Amino acid sequence: MQITEMLLTNPRSRPRTKITPKGVVIHWTANERRGADALANRNYFNNPTTEASAHYIVDDTKIIRCLPENEMGYHVGAKVYKPMALAKLSTYPNNCTIGIEMCVNEDCSFQVMYQRTVELTASILKRYGWGVEQLWRHYDITGKNCPAFFVGDDYARKYTGARAAEAWERFQQDVHRLLTVYPQKPQGDVDKCAIQVTLAANGFVINGVSYVPVRAVTEAVGGVVGWEPETKTVTVNGREITCINEKGISYAATRELATSLGLHVEWDGQRKMVILRKE
Repeated sequence: MQITEMLLTNPRSRPRTKITPKGVVIHWTANERRGADALANRNYFNNPTTEASAHYIVDDTKIIRCLPENEMGYHVGAKVYKPMALAKLSTYPNNCTIGIEMCVNEDCSFQVMYQRTVELTASILKRYGWGVEQLWRHYDITGKNCPAFFVGDDYARKYTGARAAEAWERFQQDVHRLLTVYPQKPQGDVDKCAIQVTLAANGFVINGVSYVPVRAVTEAVGGVVGWEPETKTVTVNGREITCINEKGISYAATRELATSLGLHVEWDGQRKMVILRKE
């Protein structure tokens, strides 16, 4: 994956404030005019009157890095933030997130640009040891209709042929697939050993019930997650489970999910950790 580095020199867009990233935020440029490609958007950020920026801009021919990942950009500024963003990021999420802009100029191949963005996103997540739980839409942080094809059904159908929720879920799946597939040559006979898997994904507790991310847990133990778009139901190994949705990620009560996967649940109260074991 080739990345062209064209760092901004405009101090209004690049304050050179150091940050420690906690997640990746996906945007769209919202400019469908011909020629509004990655270079054009980078040059817009570098205009002396512009007070906006992102770390990366992606079109169908190039990926441009505008800011180092450890410097703050101005891509999710707002007067009001969503509670989950405040809880998991900070009171000012610009100071802990990496922004990626997806170009939608009419002379750009959306599918090629989409795939480049998937590869870039997976590369960033992998370097930080993150999963798709650290992946956000601009919408998830501020409520802005961005990226529109992952938020509104009309734009989603226009660009992806699916509804917005399905398109966002597919994007996360595509990124997740690159993070978890590691082809390996066959090995000779070896002694057996026990395996313990620790997930970077986080869950949460509501009224004393723990919830865990369905896909991350299920795929870690070789299960299969299904999605029925008409009924909006999630299945695990063919069994329907009750879920709640947060930022496009499905969470299920730990014990219900464990039952579908044939796992035993333990709760470590001191560390506030869910432990799943094969029965």
